[in-house]
Amino acid sequence: MSDLKIALIVLGALIIAGVLVYNWLQERNLRNEVSREFIVPQKDVLADDFYIDTDAYVEKELAGVSDKMKSTTHAIPVKIRDEPAMAEPVFAVLDDSFLTKNVLAEPTIQTDVKTFAPNKAPQNESAENAFISSTDMQAQLQQESIVKADLHQKTQGIQANLPSVIHPQIDLTAILYATKNIGVNEMQVLKTTIADIGLSTMLHGLDSEDKWHLLGECAPSANFKQVACSAQLADRGGPIAKNLLNKFQFAVEDSGLELNAHVEWQGSGDALQRAIELDQFCIEVDQMISVHLTQTESPIHGTKFKGLAEANGLTLSADGKFQSVSNGKDEPLFVLIDTNNQPFTAENLRTNVLKSVTFQIEIPKVANCEQVFNQMIIMAQKMAASLNARLVDDNQRLLGDLQIEKIRQQLKVIHATMVARGIMPGSPASMRLFS
Repeated sequence: MSDLKIALIVLGALIIAGVLVYNWLQERNLRNEVSREFIVPQKDVLADDFYIDTDAYVEKELAGVSDKMKSTTHAIPVKIRDEPAMAEPVFAVLDDSFLTKNVLAEPTIQTDVKTFAPNKAPQNESAENAFISSTDMQAQLQQESIVKADLHQKTQGIQANLPSVIHPQIDLTAILYATKNIGVNEMQVLKTTIADIGLSTMLHGLDSEDKWHLLGECAPSANFKQVACSAQLADRGGPIAKNLLNKFQFAVEDSGLELNAHVEWQGSGDALQRAIELDQFCIEVDQMISVHLTQTESPIHGTKFKGLAEANGLTLSADGKFQSVSNGKDEPLFVLIDTNNQPFTAENLRTNVLKSVTFQIEIPKVANCEQVFNQMIIMAQKMAASLNARLVDDNQRLLGDLQIEKIRQQLKVIHATMVARGIMPGSPASMRLFS
């Protein structure tokens, strides 16, 4: 090896050693600098309990509040009227910003009602004035409550004076107050006029004994001092049309002029808006519950099905439906129909087999819908067991206890909605609305 190569090797080794020494020095200097600037915490915030001195914080934040309040507020003395022996007045602090913003708030001042003994007079004039003022205020409040109660009774009396079949939520009603009695023939003319409009209407007459009579159920010679003319605002077909509503109102007003009668419309708000809201209510609650019995491996024989239906108290109606009818009511509680909407007859039940039958309840038409639903489910389960059939919902899913309980909860919601509206399920008004 030549001297040149040896010199180059030594020079390279020196350069590498110099670089390593330089890097070591730089790293040591940096470590020392970081150690000087970094303060090691005395406590571990993750391991030790976290504590804030709230008293010190509050004192620090509210140190200058008193001086600020003195510059922005003023004090008004408020004397408690029924404490005559009090030596010093009580002050209530009011902020100027409160006065300018006119915020509807009242400061609370607690006062005790002073009781005077029968044989003792008030100690001073201030206490006596306070007692008289309190008495006058109580008398005024009592008088106002009497007036309000009297107005409420009068309002209730006006509503109660309408025919019972008229419902304020369903019908738009006008009362005709005549200067002379209105005869049946004149009411017939009014009925013909509004009948041409094409609405569901009713006319009632109030006789001298304050009894309402439906036109058509009264004697031809009857005379009435008032006439109630009403039109139904909505039904399952939708709300009353605006043009028909205007025609009805114009016809009633025009008849009032001809009869020299004052026309007073019942209810508040726009009639068309009332009709639209009533229709939305109908859409919300007009629900039908359907449960189905479907065949399994073996078909449902019509003869056996008819026998089970009749054994459970169902009767076959003229329109081909088995009905569960309550005593004294024409409207069925629920019906049992062919799923394909084919009417049942004694002949086809004797010769045919059925693939599926359906139990149905119209919720708004049943007074005790949950009770009727329970009755229907028990009957459906018994018939399913006897016919070797399945009990399913509209989506052909098996109807178990969980699904049945969900239906019960939905029934409670619909029932509560109708009650809150003032239209009771199963009532005559509900029957008219959902017919």
